[in-house]
Amino acid sequence: MSKLTEAIAFTDVPYLEELRSYLPIDATDKEDVNTYLKNITDSVLVNYGSEQYQFAYFGLHLLYMTYIYFSVRKISLMLPDRYQDAVVFAKPYHGQKLDFNNIESTFDYSLVAEKELPNIFKIIGLDDGQIGKIGGLVEIRNDMAHANGRFTILNEDAFYAAANGICDSARNIHIRMDAQIRNWFKDFLLCFFNKDLEEYGDDMTDIIKEQMIQGFNLSVRELLVCNEMSVKALVFENTKFKDNLNKFKKTLKEYCEEQGCVT
Repeated sequence: MSKLTEAIAFTDVPYLEELRSYLPIDATDKEDVNTYLKNITDSVLVNYGSEQYQFAYFGLHLLYMTYIYFSVRKISLMLPDRYQDAVVFAKPYHGQKLDFNNIESTFDYSLVAEKELPNIFKIIGLDDGQIGKIGGLVEIRNDMAHANGRFTILNEDAFYAAANGICDSARNIHIRMDAQIRNWFKDFLLCFFNKDLEEYGDDMTDIIKEQMIQGFNLSVRELLVCNEMSVKALVFENTKFKDNLNKFKKTLKEYCEEQGCVT
């Protein structure tokens, strides 16, 4: 094993930066998600820098499964009726108990078989092939994780191919989540601007931080979906909110620019 002689950046590890962009920016959960994500990311960086590519891949898969869990949690909030119908057939591992309608932590979904949970993505239109790919990635991870005396990912090329498989799946899920995030954002704007905004004063940045990034655990990619949306239709239908809606969209664009999400 070669020594890690210098710091490894996100951009040095194929697909790591992209995969992190699908995960919550500043998560709020019963568990300390931010520290968890940081520690896994550090592990990926160290293992990749040390040419331990298979162990770096394990870290990527942990990030990927975290994305799966947070996406399912958001579906439960955005499409509660369809979610309740879908989880009727979902069962936790033998001996485990889980109330799907009263999840305490997003990581409670780890109590469900990793190949079974993705069936919930049918709600948002993920096809059988894409759902099957999630299960396939779990099988690949499991095969490598068992003590069998062999390493499968031995070099950068093998790591690149395996990491691409993970990110390709994450992209497919994000594409299907896009429409749901847009609908959520519309509902969020109308619901929120029906409330008293005095506590936020003239600066609406705190609304973005507290209500969107933390309140709904938005990722960079999901935040950009909101930023790309036009509020013209909402303004036309809700003229009393015109000034606040336009001001908020301007604030959101500036916030994304300041955070380096867009240039």
